[in-house]
Amino acid sequence: MKQRKQGVIALVAVMLLSACGPAPKEAEVEQAIGKRVAVIQVKEDSPVQVSKWSGVLKPSEETQAAFETNGRIVALAVEEGDYVTQGSLLASVDNRDLSLQAASAAASVQQAQAQLAQVNNGAREEELIQSQNALEKSKVNLEKAKADLQRSEELFRQGALSQNDLETVQNRMALAQKDWENAEQAYALVKNGPRQEVRQQTAGVYQQAVVGQQRAALSQSKAQLTAPISGVVLEKMTAVGQLASTGSAVYRIGNVDALLVEFSVPDREIGLWRKGDQVKISLYKQERVGMVKRVLPAVSQQSGTVPVEVVIPNPQRDWLVGQVVSASMERFVAKGIFVPVEAVLSKGEKQPYVFVAKDKKAVKTPVTLGIMANNQLQIQSGLSVGNLVITKGVDQLFDGDDLDVISGEQP
Repeated sequence: MKQRKQGVIALVAVMLLSACGPAPKEAEVEQAIGKRVAVIQVKEDSPVQVSKWSGVLKPSEETQAAFETNGRIVALAVEEGDYVTQGSLLASVDNRDLSLQAASAAASVQQAQAQLAQVNNGAREEELIQSQNALEKSKVNLEKAKADLQRSEELFRQGALSQNDLETVQNRMALAQKDWENAEQAYALVKNGPRQEVRQQTAGVYQQAVVGQQRAALSQSKAQLTAPISGVVLEKMTAVGQLASTGSAVYRIGNVDALLVEFSVPDREIGLWRKGDQVKISLYKQERVGMVKRVLPAVSQQSGTVPVEVVIPNPQRDWLVGQVVSASMERFVAKGIFVPVEAVLSKGEKQPYVFVAKDKKAVKTPVTLGIMANNQLQIQSGLSVGNLVITKGVDQLFDGDDLDVISGEQP
């Protein structure tokens, strides 16, 4: 009985000692040795850069057809979607007033031409005889007027003729003298032909008439509107019966045998684009090869991009203006150091940086960036081949943090 009691006491003592002792090693809490990150080892690479863009198709050439004169539209010859060739008739305005002006100008030319021919060819024989007869008649009248004046003056001295009657005779004498002088000049003009200045003046009148006729014909031609370029009618902007004014657009025409698309390229990549480069263009499941037409020489201040125009052949005219196309272009980039985009940080600092894993610590390293290719940034300075760049977990790091590398090569 006494031995059983001692055994129970001993068991209780053991249990108490066990409850108060240290915990087993398996229950100990492991302390973390650093921030977990993933790294890659820096090496030189020559990646293929694939650029992808999207844009809206436009005509390679587009213009508006407008009248150069005023008038009421009486005919519209084409509709939207029609193909027109350069110089073909598009529309007409009422040209009755212009036709009258043209007829008047033609009559003026005929009259001036007849006068010029008369001056250049000289007088006919009958005109010369008539002029000579007129000269002789005026001379006879002048001699008679002189004789009358002499008798009247003698009568006036004798007091047989009044002052008023004498003045009347004197006036008839002056008129006869003037008629003779005019007849003499007319005869000389008919006999010898007009002076050089008269010839020049008549020729000038004829030239002015010809210019007036040409101007009237030009105005009349403007009553018909013709296509300034070959292409498809994209929009009809008026209707028959409306008044057209100079410069008011009637049609919008675009050349769609080749289409144009504009892409906005980041300025850091614009050095890879050159005039004449080929670009793969996709529309749904169709693909065509376009060519860079030009790279505009200005950067947009709002977006930091440079417009690049690409021309796409469209001989069947089956790709339409306004459709959205995608483009891709592959380029082999010169060999260099490239790291994933997510490895590079800036956080408002003047110079971007990466974290390099060295001796199990994070080292903040400023870098200079180049181009971007396949979601990788070129590092022009700041890294060397063999460096271990942290690619995951970088957004939680500070310079000098302890590291626990969970993938990639160990530091």
